[in-house]
Amino acid sequence: MSRSYKKSPYCGDKKGKDKKRVANHTVRNYLKDINKVLSKGGFKKVFCSYDICDYWWLQSWEEYWEDCLRGYREHPEWYKQPPNKKEEYRSWYKSYKMK
Repeated sequence: MSRSYKKSPYCGDKKGKDKKRVANHTVRNYLKDINKVLSKGGFKKVFCSYDICDYWWLQSWEEYWEDCLRGYREHPEWYKQPPNKKEEYRSWYKSYKMK
């Protein structure tokens, strides 16, 4: 197993190229099997629109830590204890840096 990591701290749904390729393949197969033409926007009936990448975050460790502290300051009742820098770094690393 490689020990590589992401070059940019990205977290979210998969990026668009794979999704576009799968969507195009699905629509082509649908048209080939049915032998008909889709109307404008008809691909939405063939390919689920929820599979589109519509959320992602690009956040450095410093920005992530500031957000954790800001959240604790604004809503201390949501937390049992103040955020631990080591645990939060591990959480950020899992979400944003690991492949």
